[in-house]
Amino acid sequence: MPAFLSDEWIDALGAAAAGAAPAGDVRIAIRQVVGDVSWTVRVAGGAVSVDRDPTADLTLSTDPETAAALASGELATADALAAGRLRLAGDLSVLLEAAGGLAGVDAVYAGVRASTEFA
Repeated sequence: MPAFLSDEWIDALGAAAAGAAPAGDVRIAIRQVVGDVSWTVRVAGGAVSVDRDPTADLTLSTDPETAAALASGELATADALAAGRLRLAGDLSVLLEAAGGLAGVDAVYAGVRASTEFA
């Protein structure tokens, strides 16, 4: 079981992302920052990938407790944003344009979620 936010966990996200097929012609890079750990989810050309390059259209940042609640499914992204526990920076219009094509991307991470050790 990979520990949440470990290098092994981020690698598992990348392996799971390789199986995703976003709908439509979506192109977006979303950087996620949790304390001193970060990774970027990229959707382009009908594929999804995860890397550690900080170049992104948007950045989501939060504390480790909120990130664990989001990753485990205990907290909805909209609720975290509304409560100020998740911050968004960057070009929001890119996210709004990509929203329809991103709908199924989160489902590919279900296996990673199920095998993650949330300490």
